[in-house]
This record gives sequence, C-alpha cells and structure tokens, in this order.
Amino acid sequence: MQKQNRLAVAGLVVAGLITLGCGAGSSDTGKVTEGGAKATGAAAQAAKGETKKVAKMGADSVTLDGGILVSASKPTKFTPSTYSAGHTRGNSAILVSVTIENKGAEPLDLGLVTVTAAFGKDGTQAESVFDSAKGIESSFQSTIAAGQKRTAKFAFSAATKDLSLIAITVQPGFDNNVALFEGAL
Repeated sequence: MQKQNRLAVAGLVVAGLITLGCGAGSSDTGKVTEGGAKATGAAAQAAKGETKKVAKMGADSVTLDGGILVSASKPTKFTPSTYSAGHTRGNSAILVSVTIENKGAEPLDLGLVTVTAAFGKDGTQAESVFDSAKGIESSFQSTIAAGQKRTAKFAFSAATKDLSLIAITVQPGFDNNVALFEGAL
C-alpha cells in the first residue's frame, strides 16, 4: 500500500513539473513599443515607471522573450465565403494580419504560434475562420531564421454585434510569453 502511495505522489509531482515546464497558463506579456513618434499614452506611462501591457492594433509592436517582435494590423470587416469553416451566418467576422519577426539568435518554429480573439466589452470568444477560397488559413506554417519575418492573415467570427473592442492574443509557443493587442471597428 505504501508503494502505491509513493507511486501516486511521484506521478503527481511529474505531472505538475510537466505542466509548469510547458508554460501552461502563462500570463506574462512582452514589452510594448509604440509605433508613433509622440510620447502619449504608454510612452507617458513608461516615463512615470508604468508599463503598458496591451498594444494598439495597427500602431504598436510587442517584443517577447528571445527577441520575438509581434505586431497586428488594424482589424477590418470580413465576409467569409460560403464554404468557410468556423463562421456562422449572422455572426460578426473580422480579418487581421499578424507579423512575427525573429530578432533572436535561434530559428523560430512558427508552427507553434496560437492566435485567439474576443469581441466586445463582454469578451465574447471568437472562433478562428478557415477560408481557403479567400486564402485565409489562420496559421503560420514555417520556421524562420534569425532576422526573418513572416505575416499571416487570421479571420475570426463571433456571435456578437459589439465590435467596439477587439482583443487579440498571440503566443509564439508553449513556453513563450504572450502579446496582447486591442483595436476596434
């Protein structure tokens, strides 16, 4: 009986270490860099010793650990084709381009990148839309060397008409911190 208890405890410890090692639930955000030259908003906060945690879509970039630079375009309305997947008729749909630049020293596998979205002040979780007729795969599919960058288009659909706040989360891998973006239509 004691041997079974020891094995159970050892199993729980190993499971806990695996979960921690994968970065599950990582809420660390990168450093936001404003795209504009004026020192307003986040730049003014940074001067006071505060850091901006959410970047503005179409204006700011986020630098993550390992020299990964992430940016997201302003969202635009999107009309999925008849044969798209992830969109329900009557839902609101948007399109955004995400660019990832590898400013680190090691190759970066973009196959591990996840991009998610939420719409409206209530944070309605959006579904990824796959629309091959319009060239929207909603994923990155390569490894890039240091100094290279890639851009991919992502479409999202949600059962809400509230597009006054669109939140995008980009996570380059299981053990990376996340880039948070906000925008609106």
